[in-house]
Amino acid sequence: MAIALTKRVADRDPLLGLLGWKGVLLYADPCTYDRWRWIERTSQPGPVRTLDAGSGNGAFAMYAAVNGNDATALSDAGPTQSRAERRAGKLRLDGVAFRVGDLRELDRLSDDLGRFDQVFCLEVIEHILDDRKLLRDLAAVLRPGGRLLLTTPYRHHRPFYGETISRVEDGHHVRLGYTHDEMDGLLAEAGFAAQSHHYLSGVVSQAGFNLMYRLNRVYPHLGWIATLPLRVLRPLDRPLTRLTRYPHLTIGVVAVRA
Repeated sequence: MAIALTKRVADRDPLLGLLGWKGVLLYADPCTYDRWRWIERTSQPGPVRTLDAGSGNGAFAMYAAVNGNDATALSDAGPTQSRAERRAGKLRLDGVAFRVGDLRELDRLSDDLGRFDQVFCLEVIEHILDDRKLLRDLAAVLRPGGRLLLTTPYRHHRPFYGETISRVEDGHHVRLGYTHDEMDGLLAEAGFAAQSHHYLSGVVSQAGFNLMYRLNRVYPHLGWIATLPLRVLRPLDRPLTRLTRYPHLTIGVVAVRA
């Protein structure tokens, strides 16, 4: 039965059939994998409630479910949520629910969602104008002592291919990013205490990211196909970034709700 299921999954979704939920990670850009490795190191396993706030293609919520969490993936992208839910169903992943909702209105959704032990908010806050409200709303859905795992672009990163800063919430970034000090100040205002600070995605990951999107402009999915084999170079990211002093793309913060 398991072999037949794997074959059916592989027929429709090859990476999912070969790699399980990790295949969903590889459908995204190289920096997404960096964020998962960070989540793997910093998130809490076991029977805790986890909200993936702005869940993208659903990979991080799936990981939380595999890790024993009762996970909820929240995003305003209905078609993407439907695809993620189908993939989770194919993998028979219990413990993950996919909800469609706008994070800018999280305060209106909080009673229905309930309270969580940890929240992932990965590469989301830079898309939202009222970042202070978002952090307050995330604090409100966390139980006291709950943990927020947040990533966002580093203010001093090198511009990446196609980077656009918008004055309106049109899907592009509305700010360049943050420093750790800036983010710590915002977190403190919202009732969080920063517990640890991290940098993610150095020179190798950024090179893969930029190449992928440049080639995708030439022909759809060409960049993804061309850069997929290059992801084996990821172990070189940390030493080469240190050697070249290349700015990281992203900061990561683990914060605790008071």
